[in-house]
Amino acid sequence: MFKKYFLQILAVLLLLAIAGVLLSLKGEKPTLSESIKQPIQASIQQSAGDRNVNNISPEFFPMRNWLIDEPEISAKSAIIVDFKPDSEKGNILYQKNSNQVLPVASLSKIMTAIIALESFNPEEIVKVSKNSVTITGDKGGLITDEELKIKDLLYIMLIESSNDAAMSLAEDNPRLTYDEFINSMNSKAKELGLENTSFVEPVGLSPDNRSTALEIADLTKYAFRFPLILEILKTPETTVFSIDNKFIHNLTTTNKLLGKIPQIIGGKTGYTEEAGGCMLTISNISEDYLIIVVLGSTQREEDIEKLFNWAQEAWLW
Repeated sequence: MFKKYFLQILAVLLLLAIAGVLLSLKGEKPTLSESIKQPIQASIQQSAGDRNVNNISPEFFPMRNWLIDEPEISAKSAIIVDFKPDSEKGNILYQKNSNQVLPVASLSKIMTAIIALESFNPEEIVKVSKNSVTITGDKGGLITDEELKIKDLLYIMLIESSNDAAMSLAEDNPRLTYDEFINSMNSKAKELGLENTSFVEPVGLSPDNRSTALEIADLTKYAFRFPLILEILKTPETTVFSIDNKFIHNLTTTNKLLGKIPQIIGGKTGYTEEAGGCMLTISNISEDYLIIVVLGSTQREEDIEKLFNWAQEAWLW
């Protein structure tokens, strides 16, 4: 009798065991289709390739969706930093060779602006020298002996990336010699912990004006302390007059993405043959700010646009 029903009993026990396993798993894991729809939070230990999200807490947004691959860009070095102005720290959302030391071209002018505002009153008047006017590269059309306010030179320098305005701030200012101004730029870099950042002039023509994408992002975060710098970086065009109103400077930004991408609220460009294309942008996503920096790019605007779009798609805000 036992042998007759042995196979039936064994089959019933097997079915009960399978049912028990299925019941224990129910509700613990989403289906494949549900998993695809849900963003995936990176663990604290997780890392892949050149990503570095170890400083992003799993307890708050943004959350990374690893199903979306990182973009292909032409830049030698790049970084995306998410931060809030009331916090000194920032979360690195993307990086490519972000600690590689490279020439930074006219991104140097961010430090030039910081030193000018920390050293002088924006309303102080500068008489432009012939030496400043005759500098090579991009110019703001300054006239020898014309007088401009410090803040107006900052507008000309940061909007049109004008070398003559940068030179005038460093050389024609009321209190610092040229060498003292450059020393102040390097001292500020050390003060901010920018160990790989150094300057030999205020313009960015020299390949010895060097930094990293990470440290340029840190310098940009520091620039948030100066409302005038942010106001200038977000200005697409404006007009500046000399003190006697004899000379007019119509300015148009070199930042082609300002106005093209609504979330981008400011930025700075740079280019030399040695540095390649350099660019930083400041944008708003949700309640956060994004700083994107690319160095050594052959397509700086395209690279920035790719990185910005990726940051919106690959992270849940």
